[in-house]
Amino acid sequence: MEIAIIGGGPAGSFLAYSLAKEGKEVTVFEEHKEIGNPIQCSGVITQEIEKLISIPKSIIINKITKVRFYSPNGNFFETKIKPDYVFVRSKLDKYIASLAKKEGVKFEFNKKFINFEKEGKLLKLNFKNSSENTKILIGADGPFSTVAKAAGIFGKRDFIYGMQARAKIKNQEKNRVDIFLGYGEFGWSIPESKTVSRIGVVKEENPKEDFDKLVKKLKATIINYQSGMIPLYNHKLKTQKNNIYLIGDAATMVKASTHGGLLFSMLAAEDLKDSIINNKNYQKNWKRRLSKELWLNKKIRDTLKNFKDKDFNELVKLFSQNKLKKILEENVRDYPSKFLFKILIKEPRLLKFSKKVLY
Repeated sequence: MEIAIIGGGPAGSFLAYSLAKEGKEVTVFEEHKEIGNPIQCSGVITQEIEKLISIPKSIIINKITKVRFYSPNGNFFETKIKPDYVFVRSKLDKYIASLAKKEGVKFEFNKKFINFEKEGKLLKLNFKNSSENTKILIGADGPFSTVAKAAGIFGKRDFIYGMQARAKIKNQEKNRVDIFLGYGEFGWSIPESKTVSRIGVVKEENPKEDFDKLVKKLKATIINYQSGMIPLYNHKLKTQKNNIYLIGDAATMVKASTHGGLLFSMLAAEDLKDSIINNKNYQKNWKRRLSKELWLNKKIRDTLKNFKDKDFNELVKLFSQNKLKKILEENVRDYPSKFLFKILIKEPRLLKFSKKVLY
């Protein structure tokens, strides 16, 4: 085998698809019995994804055109955004995997990766009940990456817990996401329709109390839960060791201000493909494009993490100004480097919050 990818999520499948298009022999090993389960994702993404792949309409169940931010005192500001997609995560995962299969990628299921051994220039991959040899090993196996542990590059990792549920809800505007500041690090309600929404909270420890408060506030009825651990970006983490690579959550490539990692994982897949095909340094390659944005997202999160209710109240009041809402409307949240400085120039009073950054 030429290239083995552990993990059949969007990062692993998109990388497999990209490499196979270049003529590489790729096998994806997935520990579950099928692609797309379990679901641990809010299921909303910007249209930036369509610069990478075209998303079928059958996967998109709603489009978001507005976001409303609530402060703890009940005030809010609302801003228009370039439309976001609310999608069915299991369908997206299966769709990307289908693209890879069409390019000749082989998928093997119920393959729980244990560790590897070096055998000359090859790596012997040990699974629960079998073994395989490969030249290149890629860990796309999530925040607790077994590949990273086996390679000795797991490093120091911090995590945050995301608790989400699909719920029946009344009086939810179909095309508006609501963000609730002061619930955990923040809470959200992402509508699938006029009557069903994805309600969630992120918090370092024990989010259930804040989650329950938010569900009660929204008078929602739980349908099913979708929860999981989310890694926080670590800019010091090694993502390459010889012919072993990490990508996606396994490499902590998550935007810490929103805790979304899908887009940047797929962008990093492009960089890893380029690195393998053209014999480039992968760590330098992906960091050239993504590290600044990931670092800024982490700093935004570290600042907001230290906010008290009065700080959130003041923040919402400041962002209620049209001059700031206009900047948010014109930019995509994935790339804060393109608009953060503009916001600070327009409203210097925001600089007072910089003292809350954790260094």
